[in-house]
Amino acid sequence: MRWSRRHIIQTLPLFWLGACASSQTSQVSSDKTKIVFWTMQLKPTFNDYMTALIAKFTEINPQAIVEWVDIPWADMEQKILSAIASGTAPDVANLNPQFATKLAEKNALVDMQAAISSEEQALYFPNIWKANQLGTTTFGLPWYVSTDVTIYNRNLFAKAGLKEPPQTYAQLAIAAEQIKAKTGKYAFMLTMDGTQVLESMVQMGMELLTPDGKAAFNTDAGKNAFNYWVNLFDQQLIPREILTEGHRKAIELYQAGELAVLITGPQFLKIVAQNAPDIAKVSDVSVQISGDTGKKSAAVMNVVVPKSSPSPDLALKFATFLTNDANQLSFSKVENSLPSTIKAAADPFFTELPKDAPTYTKARIVSASQLKQSEVLIPPVKNLENLRKIIYEELQVSMLKQKNTNEAIATAAERWNNLA
Repeated sequence: MRWSRRHIIQTLPLFWLGACASSQTSQVSSDKTKIVFWTMQLKPTFNDYMTALIAKFTEINPQAIVEWVDIPWADMEQKILSAIASGTAPDVANLNPQFATKLAEKNALVDMQAAISSEEQALYFPNIWKANQLGTTTFGLPWYVSTDVTIYNRNLFAKAGLKEPPQTYAQLAIAAEQIKAKTGKYAFMLTMDGTQVLESMVQMGMELLTPDGKAAFNTDAGKNAFNYWVNLFDQQLIPREILTEGHRKAIELYQAGELAVLITGPQFLKIVAQNAPDIAKVSDVSVQISGDTGKKSAAVMNVVVPKSSPSPDLALKFATFLTNDANQLSFSKVENSLPSTIKAAADPFFTELPKDAPTYTKARIVSASQLKQSEVLIPPVKNLENLRKIIYEELQVSMLKQKNTNEAIATAAERWNNLA
Protein backbone atom coordinates (compact mmCIF):
# COMPACT_ATOMS: atom_id res chain seq x y z
CA MET A 1 0.00 0.00 0.00
CA ARG A 2 3.70 4.23 0.48
CA TRP A 3 -0.08 3.65 0.24
CA SER A 4 4.86 4.54 -1.06
CA ARG A 5 2.81 7.82 -0.67
CA ARG A 6 3.74 7.19 -1.55
CA HIS A 7 5.03 5.73 0.48
CA ILE A 8 0.46 4.65 1.25
CA ILE A 9 0.31 3.57 1.72
CA GLN A 10 3.67 3.04 2.51
CA THR A 11 2.58 0.22 4.55
CA LEU A 12 -0.79 0.00 3.69
CA PRO A 13 -1.37 -3.74 3.75
CA LEU A 14 1.11 -5.36 2.89
CA PHE A 15 -1.88 -16.06 -6.25
CA TRP A 16 -1.16 -18.22 -6.99
CA LEU A 17 0.10 -19.20 -10.42
CA GLY A 18 -3.22 -20.52 -11.62
CA ALA A 19 -5.26 -17.54 -10.46
CA CYS A 20 -5.14 -15.63 -13.73
CA ALA A 21 -6.43 -18.61 -15.61
CA SER A 22 -9.38 -18.99 -13.26
CA SER A 23 -10.15 -15.35 -12.64
CA GLN A 24 -12.64 -14.71 -15.44
CA THR A 25 -16.21 -14.40 -14.23
CA SER A 26 -18.14 -17.60 -14.76
CA GLN A 27 -21.80 -18.53 -14.59
CA VAL A 28 -21.57 -21.23 -11.94
CA SER A 29 -25.22 -22.25 -12.10
CA SER A 30 -28.46 -21.12 -13.64
CA ASP A 31 -29.14 -18.73 -10.77
CA LYS A 32 -25.66 -17.92 -9.46
CA THR A 33 -23.02 -15.60 -10.91
CA LYS A 34 -19.42 -15.56 -9.72
CA ILE A 35 -17.33 -12.42 -9.67
CA VAL A 36 -13.63 -12.42 -8.91
CA PHE A 37 -12.06 -9.80 -6.67
CA TRP A 38 -8.30 -9.19 -6.59
CA THR A 39 -6.58 -7.38 -3.74
CA MET A 40 -2.98 -6.43 -3.07
CA GLN A 41 -1.33 -8.18 -0.15
CA LEU A 42 -4.20 -8.13 2.30
CA LYS A 43 -3.84 -11.73 3.49
CA PRO A 44 -3.70 -12.88 6.23
CA THR A 45 -4.43 -9.62 8.09
CA PHE A 46 -7.82 -9.15 6.48
CA ASN A 47 -8.99 -12.78 6.22
CA ASP A 48 -11.71 -12.38 8.84
CA TYR A 49 -12.77 -8.95 7.63
CA MET A 50 -13.04 -10.00 3.98
CA THR A 51 -14.82 -13.25 4.79
CA ALA A 52 -17.46 -11.36 6.77
CA LEU A 53 -17.81 -8.65 4.13
CA ILE A 54 -18.29 -11.15 1.30
CA ALA A 55 -20.80 -13.10 3.39
CA LYS A 56 -22.80 -9.91 3.98
CA PHE A 57 -22.70 -8.99 0.29
CA THR A 58 -23.91 -12.42 -0.81
CA GLU A 59 -26.64 -12.29 1.82
CA ILE A 60 -27.89 -9.04 0.27
CA ASN A 61 -27.25 -10.36 -3.25
CA PRO A 62 -28.07 -14.08 -3.07
CA GLN A 63 -27.40 -14.57 -6.78
CA ALA A 64 -23.74 -13.64 -6.27
CA ILE A 65 -20.63 -15.67 -5.49
CA VAL A 66 -17.46 -13.69 -4.77
CA GLU A 67 -14.04 -15.29 -5.17
CA TRP A 68 -11.35 -13.37 -3.34
CA VAL A 69 -7.81 -13.65 -4.74
CA ASP A 70 -4.94 -11.89 -2.97
CA ILE A 71 -1.81 -11.00 -4.93
CA PRO A 72 1.61 -9.85 -3.66
CA TRP A 73 2.20 -6.15 -4.15
CA ALA A 74 5.25 -6.69 -6.35
CA ASP A 75 3.33 -8.97 -8.72
CA MET A 76 0.12 -7.03 -9.17
CA GLU A 77 1.04 -4.64 -11.97
CA GLN A 78 2.32 -7.33 -14.32
CA LYS A 79 -0.50 -9.74 -13.47
CA ILE A 80 -3.27 -7.21 -14.02
CA LEU A 81 -1.76 -5.98 -17.29
CA SER A 82 -1.37 -9.58 -18.52
CA ALA A 83 -4.87 -10.51 -17.41
CA ILE A 84 -6.42 -7.53 -19.21
CA ALA A 85 -4.47 -8.38 -22.37
CA SER A 86 -5.48 -12.06 -22.28
CA GLY A 87 -9.13 -11.47 -21.44
CA THR A 88 -8.88 -13.11 -18.00
CA ALA A 89 -9.11 -9.99 -15.85
CA PRO A 90 -10.91 -10.03 -12.51
CA ASP A 91 -14.28 -8.32 -12.20
CA VAL A 92 -13.08 -6.02 -9.44
CA ALA A 93 -9.50 -5.15 -8.52
CA ASN A 94 -7.77 -3.25 -5.74
CA LEU A 95 -5.03 -1.11 -7.29
CA ASN A 96 -3.43 2.27 -6.79
CA PRO A 97 -3.83 5.23 -9.17
CA GLN A 98 -0.41 4.64 -10.70
CA PHE A 99 -1.18 1.01 -11.66
CA ALA A 100 -4.74 1.83 -12.67
CA THR A 101 -3.65 4.70 -14.91
CA LYS A 102 -1.89 2.23 -17.21
CA LEU A 103 -5.20 0.40 -17.67
CA ALA A 104 -7.15 3.62 -18.04
CA GLU A 105 -4.77 4.65 -20.83
CA LYS A 106 -5.91 1.49 -22.64
CA ASN A 107 -9.58 2.39 -22.01
CA ALA A 108 -9.88 -0.87 -20.08
CA LEU A 109 -11.75 0.36 -16.99
CA VAL A 110 -15.33 1.39 -16.28
CA ASP A 111 -15.76 5.16 -15.97
CA MET A 112 -17.12 5.67 -12.46
CA GLN A 113 -18.16 9.21 -13.26
CA ALA A 114 -20.77 7.76 -15.61
CA ALA A 115 -21.42 4.50 -13.74
CA ILE A 116 -22.56 5.84 -10.35
CA SER A 117 -24.84 8.70 -9.40
CA SER A 118 -23.70 12.15 -8.33
CA GLU A 119 -25.14 11.41 -4.88
CA GLU A 120 -22.92 8.34 -4.58
CA GLN A 121 -19.90 10.29 -5.81
CA ALA A 122 -20.53 12.93 -3.14
CA LEU A 123 -19.89 10.34 -0.40
CA TYR A 124 -16.14 10.60 -1.06
CA PHE A 125 -13.80 13.47 -0.25
CA PRO A 126 -13.68 15.57 -3.45
CA ASN A 127 -9.88 15.80 -3.56
CA ILE A 128 -9.57 12.05 -2.97
CA TRP A 129 -12.13 11.33 -5.71
CA LYS A 130 -9.92 13.28 -8.14
CA ALA A 131 -7.02 10.89 -7.49
CA ASN A 132 -8.63 8.43 -9.93
CA GLN A 133 -9.12 10.80 -12.82
CA LEU A 134 -7.28 10.69 -16.12
CA GLY A 135 -8.50 13.42 -18.41
CA THR A 136 -12.29 13.24 -18.34
CA THR A 137 -12.39 9.64 -17.10
CA THR A 138 -12.73 8.56 -13.47
CA PHE A 139 -11.28 5.07 -13.58
CA GLY A 140 -11.80 3.91 -10.01
CA LEU A 141 -13.51 4.38 -6.66
CA PRO A 142 -11.34 5.58 -3.76
CA TRP A 143 -10.92 2.98 -1.05
CA TYR A 144 -8.39 3.46 1.75
CA VAL A 145 -6.13 6.45 2.19
CA SER A 146 -3.00 7.53 4.02
CA THR A 147 -1.79 11.02 4.80
CA ASP A 148 1.69 11.49 6.17
CA VAL A 149 2.40 12.95 9.58
CA THR A 150 5.57 14.32 11.11
CA ILE A 151 7.09 11.96 13.64
CA TYR A 152 9.84 13.69 15.60
CA ASN A 153 12.36 12.97 18.33
CA ARG A 154 11.63 15.27 21.27
CA ASN A 155 15.07 14.73 22.80
CA LEU A 156 16.94 15.85 19.69
CA PHE A 157 14.69 18.89 19.36
CA ALA A 158 15.30 19.80 23.00
CA LYS A 159 19.08 19.41 22.63
CA ALA A 160 18.92 21.69 19.62
CA GLY A 161 16.93 24.29 21.55
CA LEU A 162 13.82 23.79 19.44
CA LYS A 163 10.47 23.78 21.21
CA GLU A 164 8.11 22.99 18.36
CA PRO A 165 8.36 20.78 15.26
CA PRO A 166 8.43 22.63 11.93
CA GLN A 167 5.27 22.87 9.86
CA THR A 168 6.81 24.19 6.62
CA TYR A 169 9.83 23.22 4.57
CA ALA A 170 11.29 26.68 5.18
CA GLN A 171 11.09 26.05 8.94
CA LEU A 172 12.49 22.56 8.44
CA ALA A 173 15.59 23.92 6.69
CA ILE A 174 16.23 26.26 9.64
CA ALA A 175 15.69 23.42 12.10
CA ALA A 176 18.03 21.18 10.09
CA GLU A 177 20.86 23.67 10.47
CA GLN A 178 20.29 24.06 14.20
CA ILE A 179 19.95 20.33 14.85
CA LYS A 180 23.12 19.55 12.92
CA ALA A 181 25.05 22.29 14.75
CA LYS A 182 23.85 21.33 18.24
CA THR A 183 23.63 17.54 18.01
CA GLY A 184 25.60 16.45 14.95
CA LYS A 185 22.47 14.64 13.73
CA TYR A 186 20.42 15.13 10.59
CA ALA A 187 16.96 16.64 10.83
CA PHE A 188 15.33 14.58 8.10
CA MET A 189 15.69 12.54 4.94
CA LEU A 190 12.98 12.52 2.32
CA THR A 191 13.60 9.87 -0.29
CA MET A 192 13.59 9.40 -4.04
CA ASP A 193 12.45 5.78 -4.25
CA GLY A 194 8.89 7.08 -4.37
CA THR A 195 7.39 10.51 -4.90
CA GLN A 196 8.23 12.20 -1.58
CA VAL A 197 10.75 14.70 -2.93
CA LEU A 198 8.60 15.42 -5.97
CA GLU A 199 5.61 15.99 -3.73
CA SER A 200 7.61 18.40 -1.60
CA MET A 201 8.39 20.43 -4.71
CA VAL A 202 4.70 20.65 -5.57
CA GLN A 203 4.00 21.74 -2.01
CA MET A 204 6.59 24.48 -2.48
CA GLY A 205 4.66 25.78 -5.48
CA MET A 206 6.21 23.99 -8.44
CA GLU A 207 3.76 23.12 -11.21
CA LEU A 208 4.45 19.80 -12.88
CA LEU A 209 2.67 19.85 -16.23
CA THR A 210 0.62 22.12 -18.44
CA PRO A 211 -2.92 21.06 -19.42
CA ASP A 212 -1.54 19.60 -22.66
CA GLY A 213 1.03 17.52 -20.78
CA LYS A 214 4.16 19.59 -21.37
CA ALA A 215 6.68 20.49 -18.68
CA ALA A 216 5.52 23.35 -16.46
CA PHE A 217 8.31 23.12 -13.90
CA ASN A 218 11.02 25.21 -15.61
CA THR A 219 9.90 28.32 -13.73
CA ASP A 220 11.11 30.38 -10.81
CA ALA A 221 9.02 28.23 -8.46
CA GLY A 222 10.50 25.09 -9.95
CA LYS A 223 14.04 26.41 -9.67
CA ASN A 224 13.43 27.41 -6.05
CA ALA A 225 12.21 23.90 -5.27
CA PHE A 226 15.27 22.39 -6.97
CA ASN A 227 17.53 24.79 -5.09
CA TYR A 228 15.97 23.86 -1.76
CA TRP A 229 17.24 20.31 -2.10
CA VAL A 230 20.52 21.22 -3.77
CA ASN A 231 21.38 23.68 -0.99
CA LEU A 232 20.54 21.23 1.81
CA PHE A 233 22.73 18.61 0.15
CA ASP A 234 25.55 21.09 -0.43
CA GLN A 235 25.45 22.19 3.22
CA GLN A 236 25.46 18.55 4.34
CA LEU A 237 22.17 19.02 6.15
CA ILE A 238 20.63 15.88 4.65
CA PRO A 239 22.26 12.45 4.44
CA ARG A 240 24.13 11.66 1.24
CA GLU A 241 22.16 8.38 1.20
CA ILE A 242 19.34 10.38 -0.36
CA LEU A 243 21.06 9.66 -3.69
CA THR A 244 21.09 5.90 -3.28
CA GLU A 245 18.77 4.78 -0.47
CA GLY A 246 15.02 4.77 0.00
CA HIS A 247 12.35 5.11 2.63
CA ARG A 248 13.56 2.07 4.52
CA LYS A 249 16.85 3.83 5.17
CA ALA A 250 15.08 6.88 6.58
CA ILE A 251 13.23 4.63 9.03
CA GLU A 252 16.47 2.93 10.02
CA LEU A 253 18.17 6.26 10.68
CA TYR A 254 15.25 7.53 12.74
CA GLN A 255 15.16 4.33 14.80
CA ALA A 256 18.90 4.69 15.41
CA GLY A 257 18.45 8.23 16.71
CA GLU A 258 20.28 9.71 13.73
CA LEU A 259 17.27 11.59 12.34
CA ALA A 260 15.15 14.07 14.25
CA VAL A 261 12.18 13.91 11.90
CA LEU A 262 10.46 11.15 9.95
CA ILE A 263 7.78 12.22 7.49
CA THR A 264 5.73 9.11 6.91
CA GLY A 265 2.45 7.33 7.50
CA PRO A 266 1.28 7.03 11.13
CA GLN A 267 1.42 3.23 10.94
CA PHE A 268 5.23 3.44 11.10
CA LEU A 269 5.04 4.45 14.75
CA LYS A 270 4.22 0.85 15.60
CA ILE A 271 7.26 -0.28 13.65
CA VAL A 272 9.43 2.18 15.57
CA ALA A 273 7.93 0.94 18.84
CA GLN A 274 8.75 -2.66 17.94
CA ASN A 275 12.27 -2.05 16.66
CA ALA A 276 13.44 0.87 18.78
CA PRO A 277 11.33 1.21 21.95
CA ASP A 278 13.65 3.81 23.47
CA ILE A 279 13.22 6.04 20.43
CA ALA A 280 9.46 5.44 20.45
CA LYS A 281 9.31 6.71 24.02
CA VAL A 282 10.74 10.09 23.00
CA SER A 283 8.73 10.35 19.79
CA ASP A 284 5.78 12.61 19.21
CA VAL A 285 3.66 13.53 16.18
CA SER A 286 2.65 16.69 14.41
CA VAL A 287 0.94 17.69 11.18
CA GLN A 288 2.45 16.91 7.81
CA ILE A 289 5.10 19.42 6.77
CA SER A 290 4.11 21.43 3.72
CA GLY A 291 5.29 24.38 1.66
CA ASP A 292 3.89 27.83 1.05
CA THR A 293 0.93 26.28 -0.79
CA GLY A 294 -0.28 24.56 2.38
CA LYS A 295 -1.03 21.45 0.35
CA LYS A 296 -1.06 18.10 2.13
CA SER A 297 -0.24 14.92 0.25
CA ALA A 298 -2.35 11.77 0.33
CA ALA A 299 -1.75 8.27 -0.96
CA VAL A 300 -4.87 6.52 -2.21
CA MET A 301 -5.74 2.93 -2.96
CA ASN A 302 -8.69 2.33 -5.22
CA VAL A 303 -11.15 -0.23 -6.57
CA VAL A 304 -11.58 -0.60 -10.33
CA VAL A 305 -13.96 -2.58 -12.55
CA PRO A 306 -12.50 -3.76 -15.87
CA LYS A 307 -14.78 -3.25 -18.85
CA SER A 308 -14.22 -6.89 -19.80
CA SER A 309 -16.23 -8.13 -16.80
CA PRO A 310 -19.13 -10.31 -18.04
CA SER A 311 -21.12 -9.07 -15.02
CA PRO A 312 -20.32 -5.34 -14.78
CA ASP A 313 -23.48 -4.44 -12.87
CA LEU A 314 -22.77 -6.99 -10.15
CA ALA A 315 -19.09 -6.03 -10.11
CA LEU A 316 -19.99 -2.36 -9.69
CA LYS A 317 -22.44 -3.22 -6.94
CA PHE A 318 -19.66 -5.05 -5.08
CA ALA A 319 -17.20 -2.19 -5.59
CA THR A 320 -19.60 0.38 -4.14
CA PHE A 321 -20.48 -1.98 -1.27
CA LEU A 322 -16.81 -2.46 -0.46
CA THR A 323 -16.21 1.30 -0.33
CA ASN A 324 -19.36 2.43 1.46
CA ASP A 325 -19.20 4.30 4.77
CA ALA A 326 -19.77 1.38 7.11
CA ASN A 327 -17.36 -1.01 5.40
CA GLN A 328 -14.64 1.62 5.07
CA LEU A 329 -14.90 2.40 8.77
CA SER A 330 -14.62 -1.29 9.66
CA PHE A 331 -11.67 -1.73 7.31
CA SER A 332 -9.84 1.29 8.73
CA LYS A 333 -10.12 -0.05 12.25
CA VAL A 334 -8.33 -3.22 11.17
CA GLU A 335 -5.70 -1.58 8.97
CA ASN A 336 -5.23 1.70 10.84
CA SER A 337 -5.63 3.44 7.49
CA LEU A 338 -8.04 6.25 6.68
CA PRO A 339 -11.37 6.04 4.86
CA SER A 340 -12.07 7.96 1.67
CA THR A 341 -15.68 8.75 2.56
CA ILE A 342 -16.65 11.86 4.48
CA LYS A 343 -19.07 10.19 6.88
CA ALA A 344 -16.71 7.40 7.89
CA ALA A 345 -13.93 9.90 8.60
CA ALA A 346 -16.25 11.81 10.95
CA ASP A 347 -16.50 8.81 13.29
CA PRO A 348 -15.08 9.38 16.80
CA PHE A 349 -12.42 6.78 15.99
CA PHE A 350 -10.79 9.49 13.85
CA THR A 351 -11.81 12.62 15.75
CA GLU A 352 -11.60 11.97 19.49
CA LEU A 353 -8.32 11.40 21.33
CA PRO A 354 -8.79 9.29 24.45
CA LYS A 355 -7.02 10.34 27.62
CA ASP A 356 -3.53 8.85 27.91
CA ALA A 357 -3.81 7.48 24.37
CA PRO A 358 -0.58 6.06 22.87
CA THR A 359 1.30 8.14 20.34
CA TYR A 360 0.13 6.04 17.39
CA THR A 361 -3.49 6.85 18.28
CA LYS A 362 -2.63 10.54 18.30
CA ALA A 363 -0.99 10.04 14.93
CA ARG A 364 -4.22 8.57 13.55
CA ILE A 365 -6.20 11.59 14.75
CA VAL A 366 -3.67 14.02 13.29
CA SER A 367 -3.56 12.13 10.00
CA ALA A 368 -7.37 11.99 9.71
CA SER A 369 -7.68 15.70 10.47
CA GLN A 370 -5.79 16.41 7.25
CA LEU A 371 -8.14 14.50 4.94
CA LYS A 372 -10.23 17.50 3.88
CA GLN A 373 -7.23 19.39 2.54
CA SER A 374 -5.21 16.39 1.38
CA GLU A 375 -4.85 15.38 -2.26
CA VAL A 376 -2.75 13.22 -4.51
CA LEU A 377 -0.12 15.78 -5.41
CA ILE A 378 1.29 13.75 -8.30
CA PRO A 379 -1.89 13.10 -10.28
CA PRO A 380 -2.29 10.22 -12.72
CA VAL A 381 -0.55 11.12 -15.97
CA LYS A 382 0.83 9.08 -18.82
CA ASN A 383 4.46 8.06 -18.31
CA LEU A 384 4.45 9.21 -14.69
CA GLU A 385 7.38 6.98 -13.81
CA ASN A 386 9.44 8.53 -16.60
CA LEU A 387 8.58 12.02 -15.37
CA ARG A 388 9.69 11.18 -11.86
CA LYS A 389 12.86 9.54 -13.14
CA ILE A 390 13.79 12.51 -15.32
CA ILE A 391 13.29 15.08 -12.56
CA TYR A 392 15.17 13.03 -9.99
CA GLU A 393 18.08 12.31 -12.31
CA GLU A 394 18.53 15.99 -13.11
CA LEU A 395 18.13 16.94 -9.44
CA GLN A 396 20.86 14.47 -8.49
CA VAL A 397 23.14 15.81 -11.21
CA SER A 398 22.66 19.27 -9.77
CA MET A 399 23.33 18.04 -6.23
CA LEU A 400 26.62 16.58 -7.44
CA LYS A 401 27.50 19.91 -9.10
CA GLN A 402 27.67 18.43 -12.58
CA LYS A 403 25.13 21.05 -13.68
CA ASN A 404 23.78 24.18 -12.08
CA THR A 405 20.11 24.27 -11.16
CA ASN A 406 19.03 26.27 -14.20
CA GLU A 407 20.75 23.84 -16.57
CA ALA A 408 19.42 20.78 -14.75
CA ILE A 409 15.81 21.87 -14.68
CA ALA A 410 15.95 23.05 -18.31
CA THR A 411 17.35 19.68 -19.33
CA ALA A 412 14.60 17.90 -17.37
CA ALA A 413 11.94 19.94 -19.15
CA GLU A 414 13.49 19.26 -22.55
CA ARG A 415 13.76 15.52 -21.88
CA TRP A 416 10.13 15.33 -20.78
CA ASN A 417 8.81 17.40 -23.68
CA ASN A 418 10.70 15.21 -26.15
CA LEU A 419 9.14 12.16 -24.52
CA ALA A 420 5.66 13.62 -24.19
